[in-house]
Amino acid sequence: MAEVVEKQNLEGDENQSGQTSQQTVDAPQDKQQEMGEVSTSIRYGEDAFLNVMPLCEVACIVTTPTGKVLKCKTKYIGLHSNNVLLLEMPVISPKEKSQFMQRGYSIKACVISSKGEGARVYFKTNIEYVLSGGGNDLLLVTLPKATQVVVGLRESARLEIGLNGILAPSDQKYLCQIRDISQHGCLIVVERGNSNYRVGSLIELKITAYDQEKDAIDETLQAVVKNVSKTGRYIKYGVKFEEKSLDYVSALIEGLNFCSLQQKFTL
Repeated sequence: MAEVVEKQNLEGDENQSGQTSQQTVDAPQDKQQEMGEVSTSIRYGEDAFLNVMPLCEVACIVTTPTGKVLKCKTKYIGLHSNNVLLLEMPVISPKEKSQFMQRGYSIKACVISSKGEGARVYFKTNIEYVLSGGGNDLLLVTLPKATQVVVGLRESARLEIGLNGILAPSDQKYLCQIRDISQHGCLIVVERGNSNYRVGSLIELKITAYDQEKDAIDETLQAVVKNVSKTGRYIKYGVKFEEKSLDYVSALIEGLNFCSLQQKFTL
């Protein structure tokens, strides 16, 4: 019988005492507030990770054979054809790495997927290998036979798009791109070094059409930054639209068409 980690089990273990290098992993507050119709299902093998994008956040609880516990966060990289999941090595001390990152040690994990309605994939697995080289370590874990997938963490599904935009159009005019959008929020991607918004910041956003000769929406949208993540090249802002902007966003979404070549929505 395949062993599946349930949401309650993972969160329950996080509340127990144990050795940890990072804060207890909790669901982001804005996701808890925006949960819509939630459904839970069991999925098998690689099917559970079809909608999980590279660099999605992973919450982990590593347990040694003697019962010592390490709670940490890392990033999902992808699937290996030999039934292995690739993860980034968590940011932990050398002592914790030698103590907890050993082959065969048990891991309870939750991968947070940002696509569509939002989902969390809960599973239990074991460490297969730890690869070190060039200062970038990889953590390889066994692909679980079965997982628990909780879908519907947002009020409305996000649509994948690729629209250009301008942050702070009245002053700084940061060029940006909107990668996905829903009736309540969107993901804004900006070149690193071009902005410094924090969680809670109020932003103004102008969305432009593809030819950039006219605006996709006449009005400037207002939104609040709910989460911030960084990659080597970009800063990504997850934002929630202010009430006054919702009607304009709805009008934009109604005008989107799905492009089968790009596999995303376009104007």
